[in-house]
Amino acid sequence: MNTQPKTARRHIARPRITPGAPPGSLHAVPGSAPARITLLTIKQGIPCAPHPLSTLSNLPVPENDRCHWVRVTGLGALEPLQVIREFYGIRPMALEDILSPGWRSKVEQSGDFLFMALQAPPGAQSETKNEYLFVLYKAGLIITFEDTPTTLIDTLWQRISAAPTPKAIGSVGAYLAYATLDLIIDRFFPLLYKTDEALAELEDSIVARVPTLEEINRLHKVKRDLLTLRRLLTPYHELELAFRQIHLVQTVTDLVPYLNDLRNHITQAVELVEAYHDIASSLNDIYQSTLTNRMNDIIKLLTIISTIFMPLTFLAGVYGMNFHNMPELSTTFGYPIVLGVMLAIMVGMLWFFRKKKWF
Repeated sequence: MNTQPKTARRHIARPRITPGAPPGSLHAVPGSAPARITLLTIKQGIPCAPHPLSTLSNLPVPENDRCHWVRVTGLGALEPLQVIREFYGIRPMALEDILSPGWRSKVEQSGDFLFMALQAPPGAQSETKNEYLFVLYKAGLIITFEDTPTTLIDTLWQRISAAPTPKAIGSVGAYLAYATLDLIIDRFFPLLYKTDEALAELEDSIVARVPTLEEINRLHKVKRDLLTLRRLLTPYHELELAFRQIHLVQTVTDLVPYLNDLRNHITQAVELVEAYHDIASSLNDIYQSTLTNRMNDIIKLLTIISTIFMPLTFLAGVYGMNFHNMPELSTTFGYPIVLGVMLAIMVGMLWFFRKKKWF
């Protein structure tokens, strides 16, 4: 059974940029299916059952007493997207961003809409892909665009069905936009907690002994995943502030407690990412220090051995000249005496090194 934590680093899309193309150029997403539209209507905080729209002529218009959620799945054909853009007055620049997943998460005013480009980490144990979601919101209407169906919308719609929008909320659309951000931020915490567990295991291994190559590879993988999480999470600080400062949201004072809670979650997630990244970096430093100390011990041992054998080599060289007038040649115990002198030199040098605490 694989106990490794999910990673957010895989399958990160890159924005498709065509050098020299004029702003607002539209190109369908390669490999994506044609647009499929699903409608969810929320009246008095209670959602109706979502149902697919058979034709684009059935697109709903904003209403005061209800909020329509138009979910567009599939960006592989331009024609239906152009019809939706013209029907709702979506600006070409916003649609250009929608057709190029991978941009940094952001929120901005786009005509009558509040436009949000969102990146989210995997939301289930079996998932490895990050998810990309584009949200266009104004009073009484939310339009979301997805390259492929995401679990974000599925989870959010299930949450709405289980817990209807609070009656104290004056703008259902603004609350749903907040709920989307809150759901994305909540996805970071399981990944961070699993990263904490992985770092704890690696810390026990690296501090106790010289780590194996597999453990070092796991450490580098954790660091890379943390960098990806930080890349995904950092824009949400700015996004939450911009969302709060948009004039439409400023008038919705009943959302303030929810936005404060969202800010706290973002801050906590960012602090965890930074703390875990520091821990991973310190573990890498410990590993490098361990390697250096081990190498120093090896070099010291080899130096001691070389130093001990230097005088022995000198004596062996002198007696290896075999001069006939050397007195030891005619002595019965000359050879053992020389070996004894060599042994005494070795013992004396080892005693001297130990006294100096060189080993």
